[in-house]
Amino acid sequence: MKRLFYILIFFVATLSITSCNKWDCNGDLDGMWQLTEWRDKENNLIATKDDMIFYSFQLQMASFRKLGEENYYISSMLEVGSEQIRIYKPAIYGGGGHDKEQPMSILSIVGVPEDGIFHIDVLTGGTMKLKTNTQETLVFRKY
Repeated sequence: MKRLFYILIFFVATLSITSCNKWDCNGDLDGMWQLTEWRDKENNLIATKDDMIFYSFQLQMASFRKLGEENYYISSMLEVGSEQIRIYKPAIYGGGGHDKEQPMSILSIVGVPEDGIFHIDVLTGGTMKLKTNTQETLVFRKY
């Protein structure tokens, strides 16, 4: 009986140390996003959801992918402030790509500006609207 008690205490202690809770540090930003609309400063449409551009944010990392393009995704470092997002140090993974740091211009295909700065216009649990310093607007839905 004493042995069973010790085993029970061990399992309770083990389960109390581990947790299944999601650890997010970016609030509503964390998760996977699909671009639904990308417009330039003259409000001309650059891309829609049919262009299959995806962003993902977790912890201090961001990943980007445009389906139908090369078979790789781009990962980068992420800094999140109350009103802006900064993307930096992009690297290519998969499809024979390397994990070496790439120039910021590699992210232009998915709408990330050369300076890597997005200003958060709208951010809710299901919608995100970002603006660049060049006045481009990107709208996303969370999935």
